[in-house]
Amino acid sequence: MKNKLAQKLAARAEKYRTREYKYEDEEMSKKIAKIVESDYEDLMSIANMIESNEDGKAIAKAMWKLDTAVRDEIPDEVYYHFNK
Repeated sequence: MKNKLAQKLAARAEKYRTREYKYEDEEMSKKIAKIVESDYEDLMSIANMIESNEDGKAIAKAMWKLDTAVRDEIPDEVYYHFNK
């Protein structure tokens, strides 16, 4: 990725993906792993939208569709660039 905002979001998405989420219940750990992977894919999709120079309103809308906890993973510089 060449776009600085896309790079920042992709780096944060990778950090989110590799964070440890451990639960005593193995089944819960598996469910959380699936959710985290899906969230990672959503964040990377937005990073790719930014990299492709898609419409800023479409990028903002994609961010708004994220769960609040996932949206909080978006660096402020990236979020506020598209949500003025």
